[in-house]
Amino acid sequence: MTKIILATVAFGILCGRFGVENIGIIQWIVENNGLLIDWGLYVLLFVVGLDMGRNDTVFSDMKKAGWRILVFPVATIIGTLLGAALVSFLFPYKINECMAIGAGFGWYSLAPVLLAEYSSMISAICFLSNVMRELLAFIFIPIVAKYVGYIESTSLAGAAAMDTCLGVTIRSTHERIVIFAIAGGMITGTLVAVIIPLLISF
Repeated sequence: MTKIILATVAFGILCGRFGVENIGIIQWIVENNGLLIDWGLYVLLFVVGLDMGRNDTVFSDMKKAGWRILVFPVATIIGTLLGAALVSFLFPYKINECMAIGAGFGWYSLAPVLLAEYSSMISAICFLSNVMRELLAFIFIPIVAKYVGYIESTSLAGAAAMDTCLGVTIRSTHERIVIFAIAGGMITGTLVAVIIPLLISF
């Protein structure tokens, strides 16, 4: 998936660089860019909700785990936003912009879309930083699981904890940790569409 997304972005860059955007369907895409982004976002969020609804055990398992299931997602959100705010002092971007980039929580297919109309540059940085978060999660989940803790390792991937990084989490921890990974991914993923627009509005 990561390779396909990177290849798609590279193809778009090449089309824009060499003026291919004036040809046929690509011209239509450029002219209707805003509309396509909006509807693509609606479909993406619908599919996420559909996937959550299809899993019969997710909500019952969360109920059994109780309030403890909220601790790590909340810590992940606070830590990510705080880290992004501190990074803003190193780069020529506003605090809210850096926090909005970080608020993608690893969801590189949604977060850049939310920032596309605000700034193409911020959107591109958001895409790259959140792709890197997921890739680094693949590397560090086994290390954190071994030397820090099983549940703590589920925080690294953010929103990706409930899908692409779930396999490596199971291999590195225990099947009972899955509910913490899914809950963390669901909570952070759901809040991406709330926190980013809120931060950019300031």
